[in-house]
Amino acid sequence: MGTSQLIKRNISYYWRTNLAVVLGVATAVAVLAGALLVGDSVRGSLQDLFLLRLGQTDHVVASNGFFRDELSSYLNNYGGLGSHGFALSCPLIELEGTVSHETNKARAGGVRVYGVDKRFWEFHGREEAPPQNHEVLVSESLARELGSNPGDSVLVQIEKPSDVPIESLHGHKEDLGRTLRLTIREALTAEHLGEFATRPQQTAVRAIFIPLQLLQRELDQQGKVNTLLISAAKDTGGHSPLERTTGLKNVLKEGATLEDYNVKLRALDQQGSISIERTSTVLDDTLSQAATKVAADMGERTIPVFSYLANSINSGERS
Repeated sequence: MGTSQLIKRNISYYWRTNLAVVLGVATAVAVLAGALLVGDSVRGSLQDLFLLRLGQTDHVVASNGFFRDELSSYLNNYGGLGSHGFALSCPLIELEGTVSHETNKARAGGVRVYGVDKRFWEFHGREEAPPQNHEVLVSESLARELGSNPGDSVLVQIEKPSDVPIESLHGHKEDLGRTLRLTIREALTAEHLGEFATRPQQTAVRAIFIPLQLLQRELDQQGKVNTLLISAAKDTGGHSPLERTTGLKNVLKEGATLEDYNVKLRALDQQGSISIERTSTVLDDTLSQAATKVAADMGERTIPVFSYLANSINSGERS
């Protein structure tokens, strides 16, 4: 009996078993192929959603404190962004706050609060008019949650930034935040940057866009921001992502001043010394170590000082 004849008789005799095996393998292949297709589809959908929310943003420069918004102008005009594969930069303030409807009392927490001006829309290539005076733009998801319409008044509560943690001994316990009464001009769709976000999330983004100068004034941070958006050039010049990021860091170092780091140098003529201070009155370890190293390289010595304003001094019954 030949091999081919043996195979034919085997298939014929065990056809039920062979059919079950074939069906099982086919089912397994279909399941695996379907899972791969669904996985690729989900990843693609999430990627498209995040890219839509980013707009033209390629890199984000964020700070826990505030720095000059003039740094953005320096990067655009003199910083040489193009030589590192970038096109433009845009300054804004990004915070988290709570928004409530003044009439129906609906409330939304964890809202992304953006302080923007016309540069934000120009950066993304949009023609929308920026919010003016006390008007705001909101995302559609936030408008639905609040049940708001154009012309409605909302209250926006934001925490006033502080370099000293509130929970610390020297943190400011009073005047912790600001409440702004603003008027909704329009609800923006996702296609019109209504769900702009620099951090990924699968759920809808609740966002509110406030005039930059108004937010700076309320936070007592005139002329300062805490975020820079950087867009990529159409021609990156063949730079790898790592090279572009390194180049951006170098450009920022060249353009940044001590004010951007909230560092102040003050000459003490009577003591013949230079005082290195911060607006928070507290120097972190990194700055302290850097200052000590520079002083040592210059042959100078450093004296750490901690000062604080005493509200009262008591001794027995005397105050």
